[in-house]
This record gives sequence, C-alpha cells and structure tokens, in this order.
Amino acid sequence: MLSKKEIYKQAYAELSQRRLKRQLKKDMHLKHAVSVCPEIGELCSKLGKTSIKLSKSLLYNSDYQLKILNRISHENIKIQNEINELLIKNHLPRDFLFPKAECEKCDDYGFVNNEKCSCLIKLIKSIITEDLRKSSRFNLKSFDDFNLQFYSKEIDEPSQISPYEQMSKIFMICKEFANKFPYCSNGFVMCGLTGLGKTHLSLAIASEVISKGFTVIYSTSSEITRNMADRYFGHTTNSDVDYLNLIVESDLFILDDLGAEFDSSFNKSAIFDIFNSRTPLNRPTIINTNLYPEQLQARYGERVASRIFSTLDTFSFIGVDNRFRIGKKQ
Repeated sequence: MLSKKEIYKQAYAELSQRRLKRQLKKDMHLKHAVSVCPEIGELCSKLGKTSIKLSKSLLYNSDYQLKILNRISHENIKIQNEINELLIKNHLPRDFLFPKAECEKCDDYGFVNNEKCSCLIKLIKSIITEDLRKSSRFNLKSFDDFNLQFYSKEIDEPSQISPYEQMSKIFMICKEFANKFPYCSNGFVMCGLTGLGKTHLSLAIASEVISKGFTVIYSTSSEITRNMADRYFGHTTNSDVDYLNLIVESDLFILDDLGAEFDSSFNKSAIFDIFNSRTPLNRPTIINTNLYPEQLQARYGERVASRIFSTLDTFSFIGVDNRFRIGKKQ
C-alpha cells in the first residue's frame, strides 16, 4: 500500500517528467529549425536577451519601469512575428518552437489558481486505483451497477421493513456520503450476511472519493492485522512500512470483513489503535462486517466496540444472498 505522500510524489514525478519531455522536444525543434534557417537561431537569441532586460527593469521606479516594459513587449512581438514568418517560409508550424503541454490548463504543473487541476486528480486516481488492484483482490465498483431489484419487497419480520426499502435507504446514504466527501459523516458500519452488497457499495464509495483526488485505503481486517503483526514482531523484510500510519493518513479508510481475522489480543489492540488514531483527526472510516453490534462487542470487548459505535453510524443489511439470486437468473 502506498502512503498519501508516496501517491502525491508519484503524481508530481509524472508531471515533472512531462515538463522535461516537453523541454527536450522544444530543444530538438529549435535545433532542427536553426539547421534549416540559421536566422531563427539569431532571433531566438535576441528574444532571450529581452528577458534579461525585463529582469533589469524591475530595478527602476514604476513610471520608468512601465516604459521599459512596453518597449520590451513591442520588441518581443516584433521578433516573434519574424520567427513565425521564417517558420512558415521553411514549411514548419507556427508553434513548432513551443510544443504544447499535455494539459494546457496548468501547463503540466498540476495546479490552477492554487487548486488541483483535473490532470493531477486523474493521475492520483490512476495511481490509487493501480495500488488498490495490486494490494487487494478488489476492483472498484460503481453505484450505477448496484441493482436494488435483487432485494425483496416483502416485509422482513425481524426488522419490520422490506429488504428493498432498507437497502434503498442505505444506497442513498452511501451515495450522499460519496458526493459530500470530505464534508460528510465520520463513516459507518455495514453489518449483515455475505452477498448483500456491503463490498459493492463500499467500493463504489471508494471510486467516487478517488475520482475527487482523495486517497483511499481499502483492505480486509485479516490483511491489515497480519501486516501490522509482521512488522511489530519483525516477521517481514518490509518492516520499514508503518501500516498504522498509512491507514491514519489516508483520507478514507475502508476496513472489509471485520471479524474474519485471527482472534488474538494483538489483533484486537491493532483494531483499537486504528480507530483511536483516526477518530481525533475526523477522517472517515467505513467498516464491512458479517457480525452484528452485539457480536462485535462480544468479540472485541467494550473498549473497541465503544470506540466504533460512538463514532460511526450502523446500518443493517437484510435480504437473501444476491449471488444466489444472480445465479438463479442465469
């Protein structure tokens, strides 16, 4: 799993590489243009000298500075027009000496008016998605693919509500959470048997959050506690990776299949540390579990259960395993 710092480092490195490629292309084009028309090189040299004049003009008072700036501006335009004429005369495009950036909005720097450019958000999403694919067995989902018709409209006796109505409410809450992120709730616990859509909805939320340029860590409780234990007890060569810190610094943390990890005092302590570290920072967390609140409390104890349920809302998934329904329709 990549840390937030590593994700941004990769994105900035890609933008830097794009600017470097553009500069190399610019140098190659200039070299070619000069080879077919040496006069272009002389004019470009003059253009460079006007930049020096521009820097020196900043030393003068504002009135004299304005006069110099106007003169330099006219001189630059004149030289640039001469260069353009020579380029066209030698069958080269007018913009030959100034290759375009991949993103013209930010000039491949990643920000426009101190806001993340869409190209940077796209890069971050790509890096996180690939990291998610490598570090887990999951692929991102979409809310559009979530089919509420698989849920019965008959009243479920224990809960006195139909699975369709209950899941429709949960579906809308999940969409609202993703749309408002990061200005949303602290998160929630999705409780219920397997095959009822917990993983699908949490991965759809992850997809929406990532598309906004935020970082997401999605992992099972077994994977997280195993990695934390291996680091703590020195059972891995990757002991320099602080998994707790990776989780704490991520904008959204999704813990899948809580309760499936090995039942040990270390794992219970690790789960508590995760929530105890994220809660003060108001960083949202989503939990998927086959256990219900009373079962979670019996397994993890009052301290962990209290930390989870005092911070996160709880939603109960009801109905019949959707994978069984899908299988019957095929």
